[in-house]
Formats: sequence, C-alpha cells, structure tokens
Amino acid sequence: MRKLGRHWLALTLVAAAFATSIALYPRLPAIIPTHWNAAGVINGWMPKAEGAFIGPGLALVIILFLILIEPAQSPPAPTGGDRERLPARYYPSIVATVAGICLYATVGVLMAGMGWHMDMPSHAAIGLGLVMVVTGNSLRNVPRNGVVGVRTPWTLANEEVWRRTHRLARWLFVLAGVFTTVAGVLGEKLAPGLIAIGAAAAISVSYSYVIWRRLGGASGGSA
Repeated sequence: MRKLGRHWLALTLVAAAFATSIALYPRLPAIIPTHWNAAGVINGWMPKAEGAFIGPGLALVIILFLILIEPAQSPPAPTGGDRERLPARYYPSIVATVAGICLYATVGVLMAGMGWHMDMPSHAAIGLGLVMVVTGNSLRNVPRNGVVGVRTPWTLANEEVWRRTHRLARWLFVLAGVFTTVAGVLGEKLAPGLIAIGAAAAISVSYSYVIWRRLGGASGGSA
C-alpha cells in the first residue's frame, strides 16, 4: 500500500483515462480506429467495447508493472564507483509521465472514434516532445545513480563528469523536446523529433567521455 501511495499521481491519471472512456462511450460508433501507420493512415479498428478501453487497460497493466519493479536503490555503478540511492521523488515522476502519455493516447483514440480528424503521428510527436521537456529539465538535480540520467561508465565513475554531463544534457533534451513538440504542432511526424532526441543522446554520451578524458580518467584519475 505504501508503494501505491507514492504513485498516487500515476494511478489518478490511469483512473482519468478510464473515466474519459466511460464518459465518451455513448458517443462512439460501433467500430472505432485504434491504430495508425507511420504516415498517419488508419490501419486497425476494434469494436468500441474493446477499443474504448484498450488504452486505459494497457495503462493500468504498465503502471502496475512499473510500480511492482520499483527499485529501492540504484544498482552499483559498473565502474565500481560509489552508488547512491535514487531519491524517492524521481521514480514516481517517471511512472506518472508514462501514465500521462497513456492518457494522452486514450483521448486521441476516443476523439478519432467520434469523427475528429486526428493526425496521430503528429500528436505522438507533441506528446513525446512534452515528455522530453519535462524529463530533460529534471536532469539538473538528479544525483549520480544507475537508474535515471545519462548513465555511461564515465559518468558513473566520476561525480564531476556526472555533474557536467547532466548540465549539458538538460538543455540538449529540453531543446530537443521543444523542437519535437513544435514539429508536431506544425504537422510533422515523429522522424524529425526522433532525430533531434537521438542527437541529444549521442552528444551527451560523447561529452561524458571527453570530460572523463580531460579529468584524467584514461590515466586512472577517475573518482
């Protein structure tokens, strides 16, 4: 029960997804679209009795699974560095973010079922971009751990490498998220956003190695 209490926001968002499906159920036709291809063309339908609740149902399963596997402590750093506990607020925030995505997707499917024109790949880009903005901004305070953040052998081995890497990664992921969101609003699909996010990740990883080398890690100077 204590675990469930820590995840009250995620569970509330899942309940909101179910409530939305129940509220809009009478307005749905007998068959509703439930899947779109990368070009935004509908290629999957379900009877509304299933389609209206598949999103909330999957959200419930995913969130309960994430709660079940919640780490009490981050795993040891692979380089042998000191390990630190992941602060209690971080993991529930991650789970709540996942629940928020599920709610967003549920609303999109229901609106499409009611006849709204929904460019789902663009909406997916908007959702992904907003998630990147939120999670990227949270990197500024996350301590060294093996669960959340830019976890490379070099950041986990050295506190200063971790700090500098995440100072840069925060802005890279926030900018990538803003770009992805704007691209979705302008009607672009996921591809531009995924490229931006991938670039942010690649630069962050490369930067962690460069900083590690500059601090003498290659010659045994890591902490």
